[in-house]
Amino acid sequence: MKSGIVIRKDDKVARARAAKCGVGVILSQEWALPWERTLFIAPATCVPWDLVGPGFDFLAKWDAAAPLWRYGAMAADLGTPEDRKRTASLTRDLRLLVFTPELLFVRSSEAGKALVETWRAECTSGADEKLAFLRALYLVKPLFCALPRSWLADLEARARADLIAQQQIDRSLGEPLITVEISPGRFIRCHKRDKDKVLAQFQALNARRDRIAHGR
Repeated sequence: MKSGIVIRKDDKVARARAAKCGVGVILSQEWALPWERTLFIAPATCVPWDLVGPGFDFLAKWDAAAPLWRYGAMAADLGTPEDRKRTASLTRDLRLLVFTPELLFVRSSEAGKALVETWRAECTSGADEKLAFLRALYLVKPLFCALPRSWLADLEARARADLIAQQQIDRSLGEPLITVEISPGRFIRCHKRDKDKVLAQFQALNARRDRIAHGR
């Protein structure tokens, strides 16, 4: 197997989705590259599972790939004064967008290995991991593919995907589902024990959608 995923916290949904993608998955706190093409996923990361395959495909050309963190957030907004000073000494300017290594594709090339090793070495006590990653990019200069912010799945898509995956896993164990109305005329299937959690989740999402629609 040429491709695989390293997760930091055991997650049966991630394991199930990885299996569906046809890639290996291990639980590890190490930063070694177990496969020719490795994806590191931090806990609670919104994973765009339908894009994992293309992400691995990018590593046929690039040494690494990771999505932008936030549009409008720059290196100048992160870390401690010492952290920013260290970063500016390499980048010459802190008016730079930063990337999130919470979803990091890495090829087992010389530059790919050096990027991970340098990033972790830059993550000294109290260092901001995103600034450390930016410094590693400048120090190693790998062939880096900047992925758009959209690669971090939105909240509703993540909620639906995780819920569906969890339902599929539990359904295989024979636990029945119930129908829950999440908004007028909209229904979803879930387990009885998850009813309150599902309602709270989608109520929050609906409220957020209403605020955006009314410009609040």
